[in-house]
Amino acid sequence: MGRLKDYETLKATREYSYVYNHAKKWHYEGALVFYNNDTAKRVGFTASKKVGNAIKRNLAKRRLRAIFLEIQHTLQNGVYVFVAKEKINHIPYDVLKKGILWSVKKLNCVKE
Repeated sequence: MGRLKDYETLKATREYSYVYNHAKKWHYEGALVFYNNDTAKRVGFTASKKVGNAIKRNLAKRRLRAIFLEIQHTLQNGVYVFVAKEKINHIPYDVLKKGILWSVKKLNCVKE
């Protein structure tokens, strides 16, 4: 596992808003995945206050980031946003990873 060296991180609110309004999305019990087909490789991770306090939100984003690091080599170029949902910290890591993999397959962003 490494860093997000191949992917640029989304930073501005307007970047997230564009993805929320124009990308395909897939709901999963612990997370919401947005994908917008693009030549750029960009990714963002968010967790609202519904997830919990700052410690719980950071834990949720770290879990999403770790899963993304494991699967990034199987994904097509594009813009990805992973949004943590309330139940994310109550789901075992392997179940969460399986759900994220299912989500990206349903969004048709896995390399063939």
